[in-house]
Amino acid sequence: MAGKKKSSRRVRPGAQGARGSRRKAPRGAVEVGIQAWVDDPSSPWGLMERPVPVLDAAPFAFSITGVAIPVGRYEPGTADFRHWNAADALRRTADLWAPLLARHEVKRWQPGATLPVSLDAGSELNASYDRTQLAFFHAGRGKTAIFTGESPDIVCHETGHACLDALRPDLWDAPFIETAAFHESFGDVTALLAALGLPQVREKVLGMLVANKPSPLSRIAEQLGAAVRQTHPQAVESDCLRNAANRWKYVAPESLPASAPAKELSAEPHAFSRVFTGAFHELLSRMLQETFASPSADDLATVAADAARLLIDAVASAPVQPDFFAQVGTRMIDADGATFAGRYGGVIRAVLVGRRILTAAAPGDRPATPAGKRAASLRMAAVATGGEQQTLEIDAAPYGLSSAGILVDVPRSVAVTAVPTGKRTLSVADSTAALERSADRFIGVLFENQRIELPARVRVRGIAATARGAGRRATHALSRTDGHLRLSRLRFDGAS
Repeated sequence: MAGKKKSSRRVRPGAQGARGSRRKAPRGAVEVGIQAWVDDPSSPWGLMERPVPVLDAAPFAFSITGVAIPVGRYEPGTADFRHWNAADALRRTADLWAPLLARHEVKRWQPGATLPVSLDAGSELNASYDRTQLAFFHAGRGKTAIFTGESPDIVCHETGHACLDALRPDLWDAPFIETAAFHESFGDVTALLAALGLPQVREKVLGMLVANKPSPLSRIAEQLGAAVRQTHPQAVESDCLRNAANRWKYVAPESLPASAPAKELSAEPHAFSRVFTGAFHELLSRMLQETFASPSADDLATVAADAARLLIDAVASAPVQPDFFAQVGTRMIDADGATFAGRYGGVIRAVLVGRRILTAAAPGDRPATPAGKRAASLRMAAVATGGEQQTLEIDAAPYGLSSAGILVDVPRSVAVTAVPTGKRTLSVADSTAALERSADRFIGVLFENQRIELPARVRVRGIAATARGAGRRATHALSRTDGHLRLSRLRFDGAS
């Protein structure tokens, strides 16, 4: 009987189990490393040599399912290469956010101390995080197969979902377009920041980032984008899945269509996420321009670290509201005042006002009065995590459901202040009505994009009937609850 065929060629193997725990090398031995993609398999930046990632390092450990793969420099396109390439991206992402999450006393994943990772969960052009694992898939066969887990962009993006979920679990079921879109943006921002953690990337991208121009850094998931374009040419950008170097400006997502070609803005969360991601990319550029006379790669490292800290501190305190982009933006300005004495506040405000995420009436970068300082302090302390919830009932009839209503949980209504957006202060009743309208439109977008999984034996017609058989496309599910249907999230996925 023929012997087993080796899955790949490797060089200088060492001993390491599937969990990635490194064994102590003999005295005098040369440390064994791996090779991995710098960015994306389709990026011009190619491969890099990397130290062996320690997957089970605490906090935020990982466990890649499957057989143990010895350490080595494997050929791209093989399962062994995908293992260590993904391990490097996973570890870089966790190491990026772990110190910042620890400042908010977050030291574990939602599923527990170790996050399982499946690098080939089946045949599908997708990747997902579902609170049990990170799952990556493949499409095609042989040399033409695309494995989403081979792209650091995609691995970092999905791990970003898990990091944000660890910090703000209350965003998971929040029934608003902007909270879902922010989750997607956070994934893309994670891919940007994880790449900027590499010195060679900072050297290569410095000039393009200072000019806020497209680059391999800004182009998220080039290979996956090319694969999607083969069957849906209008669904993604012309050279990638999404480009962070963009000019999108905020429009109330409730006013947008549920889906649209990539050249237009829509309420679909991946599409709408580009507004905040573009603002963040521009913010990195403006922070470099206005803080340093002649920015260097080391200055870029400083700016990226500062922006990451401001973002995490802002997200940690932003209340869950339909205008979540503005809530985060306001608290980035507050966090800058508290951490950097207003060094970046003017830049943050200028970028977010330019993107229409904030209005000119948004708070200044340095509250000059005691009242202003107190207001900023209260906003930073208003952590919504674990806050009191209320249940809203959304009329199910317009969606073709015979149920009495669709139940969603939202933060208990409070009078919405005029601070984030410059709009008039709303009463509690007005605020509740606004929450209902936003949740209703969110449900409508899910139905129109066939993203809701329906329970069996529920009579449906109209738009709900088209959602039957959503399968893996479903990001949410409706379940029976005392004559009603309750909406809950199943997963965040990479499908656009």
